[in-house]
Amino acid sequence: MLFNIAGLAPLVHRARVRYLLLCGGMFIGLVLAAGAALLVVSLRRDAVEESARDLKNLALVLDEEIDRSFQTVQLAQNALIEHMRELGIDTPEKFDSRMASLEINQNLNDRIAGLPSADVLMLIDRHGRILNLSHFWPVPDIDVHDRDYFRALNEDPSITSVVSTPFRNRGDGSWVIFYGRRFIGADGQFIGIVGSGIRLSYFEALFSRIMVSDDATFALYRDDGIMLARNPHREADVGRPYGAPGTFERLVAARSGQIVRRPGLIDGLDRLIAPQRTAHFPLIVVATDTVQSALAGWRSAKLTLIGGAALLELVIAAIVLLGIRHLRSYERLHAANAAQLEAEASLAIAESELTLSQERERAADELRAQAVLLDTALNNMGHGLCMFDDASRIVVANRRFSELFDLPDGAIVPGMTYDEVAQQIIAAGAIKRAGMNALNGRRSELVAARSRATLHWELANGRTLMITHQPMAAGWLSTYEDITERRKAEAQITHMANHDALTDLPNRVLFRERLEQAVVRARRGKGLALLCLDLDQFKAVNDTLGHPIGDALLKAVAARLVGQSRDIDMVARLGGDEFAIVQTELESPTDATRSAQRLINLLGTPFQVAGHQIVIGTSIGIAFAPQDGMDPDQLLRSADLALCRAKLDGRGICRLFHAEMDAQMQARRLLELDLRHAVRAGQLELFYQPQIDLRTKAVSGFEALLRWRHPERGLIPPIQFIPLAEEIGLIVPIGEWVLGEACAAAVSWPGNMRIAVNLSPVQFKSRNLVAAVVQALEESGLRSDRLELEITETVMLQDTDATLAILRQFQELGVRIAMDDFGTGYSSLSYLRRFPFDRIKIDQTFVRDLCTKKDCIAIVRAVTTLGCDLGMATTAEGVETREQLDALAQAGCNEVQGYFFSPAVPGAAVPELLRTMADKLRPTVALAEPEPVA
Repeated sequence: MLFNIAGLAPLVHRARVRYLLLCGGMFIGLVLAAGAALLVVSLRRDAVEESARDLKNLALVLDEEIDRSFQTVQLAQNALIEHMRELGIDTPEKFDSRMASLEINQNLNDRIAGLPSADVLMLIDRHGRILNLSHFWPVPDIDVHDRDYFRALNEDPSITSVVSTPFRNRGDGSWVIFYGRRFIGADGQFIGIVGSGIRLSYFEALFSRIMVSDDATFALYRDDGIMLARNPHREADVGRPYGAPGTFERLVAARSGQIVRRPGLIDGLDRLIAPQRTAHFPLIVVATDTVQSALAGWRSAKLTLIGGAALLELVIAAIVLLGIRHLRSYERLHAANAAQLEAEASLAIAESELTLSQERERAADELRAQAVLLDTALNNMGHGLCMFDDASRIVVANRRFSELFDLPDGAIVPGMTYDEVAQQIIAAGAIKRAGMNALNGRRSELVAARSRATLHWELANGRTLMITHQPMAAGWLSTYEDITERRKAEAQITHMANHDALTDLPNRVLFRERLEQAVVRARRGKGLALLCLDLDQFKAVNDTLGHPIGDALLKAVAARLVGQSRDIDMVARLGGDEFAIVQTELESPTDATRSAQRLINLLGTPFQVAGHQIVIGTSIGIAFAPQDGMDPDQLLRSADLALCRAKLDGRGICRLFHAEMDAQMQARRLLELDLRHAVRAGQLELFYQPQIDLRTKAVSGFEALLRWRHPERGLIPPIQFIPLAEEIGLIVPIGEWVLGEACAAAVSWPGNMRIAVNLSPVQFKSRNLVAAVVQALEESGLRSDRLELEITETVMLQDTDATLAILRQFQELGVRIAMDDFGTGYSSLSYLRRFPFDRIKIDQTFVRDLCTKKDCIAIVRAVTTLGCDLGMATTAEGVETREQLDALAQAGCNEVQGYFFSPAVPGAAVPELLRTMADKLRPTVALAEPEPVA
């Protein structure tokens, strides 16, 4: 009895220990489970927030790119509107009559060439008819008065610009939108619309380059919720409003730049939505991704943490159970008598120790298996992970952490201090010591404040890490993500917005920004020169060799310009074959002129492109800041004026801006406007000069000569306006009018008299030339053999094969062909061999000195002999004296014309001239007979 009472004390003590062991194990397990749950929740929140930040950043980048794209289109439209104002277009009538020309069409093509996002540039009159359209000439008959954008701009004066709803291109069926501007007169009268068609595939291609997950979507909306473009593309949603009425407004209102979480309209999935309103246009970019995609990385981390926590729970439970079993075995020993208890106790202890050893071995095996699973999960995470305790010692770090910092395997082990880890990273060269000191300082601030933060850090190898710092109950957890590729994608988008897609030079948008900065520095005394370059003969390369060769040539030109320029200079492509160079920190203006001359020589050197040797040139206009302009627009205008002067003075040269150039260009523009008006007002007239056959002593035909009867300047000879008409594209409609007018006049002339009409080299570039000749003959009823077309050697230089093909078509029609001004140009005999001309015309420069210079008579005799041998008639121009006439007859010339017989007369005076010419020609019967033409 005493023994039993004495044995109660250890039994009670062991029961209490067993109870405390059980309670302690349960408490530790609950704390561990709660900590793991909190960490899982925290990491989940971090993953969603991180994805939201990325989505917001991408929306910002896309918003900036789209805003820049539209700004580029807007700049081109503003420049076109300014050009029209300079031309004096201030009424609908002037707009309709002056803007429907080939020159304006070429102007539109030049302006659209530098706009990667815009497909066409167009002018629309006040009735909704497309007046001019880039890439098309003649302009197709298209009426857009029923389009929403036209109605908006036409009916509401408060609307100055509009972005249309998407519509199908009437040409190829692709989705496009229209961005248009109202063009109004000084009195506020609606004149028309300047607009651009923008393919929506441009934006969808932009979106496709930056897809962050399979569930991500990017879309462009108008601010009223109409979808313009989307990736992935959904045909059924283009042009339709976003969701139910009011949904889009609630999504965007006061939330631009913030993240909205709601079910997707199409798939119903829980989505993160980042709407971003553009700064200058009624457009909204919406980037979305599913929460499921955002949590993809978190799910693997969650499994790792839960597995680790479960493993620790099992270890704790095993320890508690083993302790309880151990105590119970001792209780059973005290239940027997002393001797038996001692023997049995020894046996029980042995058995208990064996059992305990087996349990420990099984627990160790399970612990090792769970450790392997935990290690596998940690080391297969896409993010680096590092956990520190409150003493700044590593608890766990995965393999990805070492990989990101180029650390060898085993370099980071549990128990290392943060400072030891930092030294390892510095030794590996991943982060410089100064950078690590800065990172440590930021980390210390976060640890002290126990605050969560995300940092972006550049490694020494150029890669970028996003570091997320998360405080815990006892220490902190850091995750590391490599966002280098994402940054590269964002940088690529920004680069595309600022650079020309073909040459990779700065485009007009970046050029404008840099020029503004340079002008500001110039105001502080820094020298600045702006060089505007225009390639000579580039259009001929495109027309003859094709646009792929033209594009390759532009790349080669850009490479030469960059190679010749200084590092501090900026070379930009403004569009088409236009380039600009901003030169800063110049010592004197002569530095810019010397540089321009080097560029002229450089670009005049032949290019080798795809097996072709191409020779072009360049004209350069130069303006200086601040003397030639105090702001970018004024400086650019001055350089453009200087460039125009260089092209007028012969091309292949450079010209500096002078104040009088502005007045000269204004005078030229006034002459251009007057000439355009003259064509419409019927101020052009045809005069006719007779041609005399020296064998028959009679008028054999007339040459049609163009005159301009200006209401203020009087009769203007062609030498003063034909070059201008050729330059601005008016020569084609003028030439067609001359053909029709001359043929109609010749029909009433007696006998078989010919009418000779001059053709400009520019007319041979028109596809309508042969058709215009056929139309003139058909409408007038003139026999084709009575029409003689005069061409110069310049025509033969352009594209010999194409020119010969056109001349052969004329020959098949029965039209006669004459080589005009023979002997003044290249005088290549190969032209006479390749094409059988009907007539050779000897220029008046040889006739003028015929009686005073022996070389002139020798040349005339050579040409007449050559013509006779080749079966070609010869006509001498500019005969003014009897001596010249006699000499030409003796040399064998077949026909003559000049003031000796008659100046050119109006068409109404031709009948009277024919009557008087018969009497005037009788005294010439004593002329020597020329050799007959075979």
